[in-house]
Amino acid sequence: MFGVLVAGNAAAATLGSFANGGFEGYTGNTNTFNSQVPPGWTTTAGTPDVFSAGTTMNNFAWKASSTGGDFLHGIGWDGNSYVESALQVGLTGLVVGQQYEVSFEQSISNSRFSAGGGYWEVVFGTESHNGALMSLPALGVIADWVWQTLLFTATSDIQTLEVIAHSDPATSSQRADLGIDSFFLGDPGTNPDNPQNPPTNVPEPFTLALLGIGMVGLAASRRKTRTQ
Repeated sequence: MFGVLVAGNAAAATLGSFANGGFEGYTGNTNTFNSQVPPGWTTTAGTPDVFSAGTTMNNFAWKASSTGGDFLHGIGWDGNSYVESALQVGLTGLVVGQQYEVSFEQSISNSRFSAGGGYWEVVFGTESHNGALMSLPALGVIADWVWQTLLFTATSDIQTLEVIAHSDPATSSQRADLGIDSFFLGDPGTNPDNPQNPPTNVPEPFTLALLGIGMVGLAASRRKTRTQ
């Protein structure tokens, strides 16, 4: 999913700077696999959807995130070479060598099609971090939204940000249905919505070419089941 946003400086690069970091503005039906993304986003792999707490078809069970409204649903199904991802391009005003917080909320749901746990990968520039692995809840159980706080070091004054849904590596053939919401970009520890202040969830980084991520997404050919 490609989107455009303009940030003035590090301190100003907050949720409001994202091209719709809260995934709002979609006016269609969120109680279906709508294969749509909200304004400011474009699909890069698979067919992500705009979901809400009211998305209950096929036995899905979600609650609203702490910031409310809609959120992005993505399928991670790595064992079947299928992932769903979104990307924003043109995050400007960054300072090379400066550390930035990217924080968000994530959740997971069971459904008629879900089979395993999963996690979100976030790529900012050439640096990548994973959110915490989420276990599959029992059918009908509504999982909480959990804040994830990742720290990145800018390598350019303009960078892209991509989110990618993945299944649990231990059970990669099992589909995971994940939700993500409430993006923030700014100085570490300054997100007013994030209780992890200062940041504590900082996985070890690894780097990869953004082009490689794009090629993986383009190579994913399997489509998800859309039985209502």
